[in-house]
Amino acid sequence: MCVSGNFSLCCQNVEYTANKGETIFLARDVYFSISSHSDDCSVVIILYRVDSIRDILGSTIVGMKFIEMLNPRDCWVMHTGHESEFAKYSELLAMGKDNNNVFAVNERKLLLLSLTYRVCSIFSQLAKDGDQASNRKLETYMQLMQLIDIHYTHERGVRFYADKLCLSPKYLTSLVKSVSGSTVQQLVFKAITKKAIFLINNTDKSIKEISDYLNFPNASAFGTFFKKQVGMSPVNYRNKE
Repeated sequence: MCVSGNFSLCCQNVEYTANKGETIFLARDVYFSISSHSDDCSVVIILYRVDSIRDILGSTIVGMKFIEMLNPRDCWVMHTGHESEFAKYSELLAMGKDNNNVFAVNERKLLLLSLTYRVCSIFSQLAKDGDQASNRKLETYMQLMQLIDIHYTHERGVRFYADKLCLSPKYLTSLVKSVSGSTVQQLVFKAITKKAIFLINNTDKSIKEISDYLNFPNASAFGTFFKKQVGMSPVNYRNKE
């Protein structure tokens, strides 16, 4: 984020310039170099990964990867209108890094989650500038992810979600497969697995209670499902963590 002055950078052999009040978003695994900057140039840089909050990210946020596929860019330069908020996130995240303080650790996770939602909100709006066919795909896919977020503990079949979206199961399956490489059921299973991991890691619920919460017929069925998805039983996973 350019706080004052201006600077230019070269990213993948393309030149970009950011002026005061503008933000540059860089894709993963790209190389860039600063080619010039004004004497009064001041910037705020935020580098972060979502690994530490992956287990609490909603399916809708995970579904935002589709936007990256629709608009594959190495670099975006824009005035988001959220620059001051981004700068505040940077300040807050730099404070209280005591990993022995459970409150500080959880506060940092919530800040990262809030920052992630803010960034996704910006890119969701940007995606609406694409062509109509891509917009329809994006809208359908995001609606599906929102439905999964709401119903994944009870509904696991493609027909339920297809009916909710007024689509045929075959069409919805084809759309989701082309976008994410996964089936609808696999996306639901990912949501279940993510919630199970969160409950195992962050609560004292028994495996039976977690099984009931996720609407498995019994703990044994949940254990079989979990081991297939993660590679180990829920008990062993909890002990490992």
